[in-house]
Amino acid sequence: MAQLEQMLNDLLSTGQLSPELAAAVQAALTDPRKLDEVLAALQAMGADQIGDGPPLNIENYYRDGSGKYDLKWPLPAHLPLPIPYGELDRKTQFFVLFQEWSRREMEAMMALNGGDADGAAKIFDECVERAKQIDVKELVARSYKGHARVAQRRGDLAAERKWTEKAAAARGA
Repeated sequence: MAQLEQMLNDLLSTGQLSPELAAAVQAALTDPRKLDEVLAALQAMGADQIGDGPPLNIENYYRDGSGKYDLKWPLPAHLPLPIPYGELDRKTQFFVLFQEWSRREMEAMMALNGGDADGAAKIFDECVERAKQIDVKELVARSYKGHARVAQRRGDLAAERKWTEKAAAARGA
């Protein structure tokens, strides 16, 4: 844990994602125990929000409805579902899809911090679609803010402004 905290401190102070931290986070994305360790270290440092805005409580975004959610993207093989996705109730499916949006947003930020703006943009496109599927405007807005970060990294002020305005509009809708 101390080594992880040192790598995270280095990231926060330099803004550079070391290959060691990238590998640790990538491993965390495939192992819930490791992810808990990374998130605990980030929380202890006060840096547990990769995205834009305050922490999200999934419960606040779920709305009852009829039918279930289609599985449009494959779930990671390591995801420990007790039964197949299609047999889950609507609310549990929502929670799975919301968490998958969070995982993909983290991957997009890792790509961006690692210098892969094109890869990050593609993942943020997917994040927009994931957020729209579960009809969570805040996630749509955060996905647009991710695109704004990509534009900022590219030095495209017009695109950054466009994405920031889209995020504001999504939140206001």
